Amino acid sequence: MVESRRAIVVLSRDQSIMQMIAECMSDSWAIEKFADPHDARAFLRKPCVRIVVIDDEAIEESTCGWLLDQVRERAPDALVAYIAAIHSPETERRVRTYPVQYYTSKPMDRERTLRVLHSFERAAH
Repeated sequence: MVESRRAIVVLSRDQSIMQMIAECMSDSWAIEKFADPHDARAFLRKPCVRIVVIDDEAIEESTCGWLLDQVRERAPDALVAYIAAIHSPETERRVRTYPVQYYTSKPMDRERTLRVLHSFERAAH
């Protein structure tokens, strides 16, 4: 990846999420995919990280808070989208205590999620 390119970090094993992100982000973005949140830690420190997408199916429930702390500490200016495998008020409350700009759950509203990602792309310059 070229360091000057803006990067979106995607923590997911879900190919449909990966495909949706690839379809909506312009070529000026580097899409960095990670299936394991521990592997993403070092990359999150890079100044090119502008957007982080977390699919909680890729993380253990006990890791959620730790991962969101890592994002807050390592990429404090990044816009964050969180996709819950299963919605619960408790999960949403917990996630929203962190700087998460977009929370959704599966099955996702594809058109709405695409609009949010496009708005993230415009805002994260």
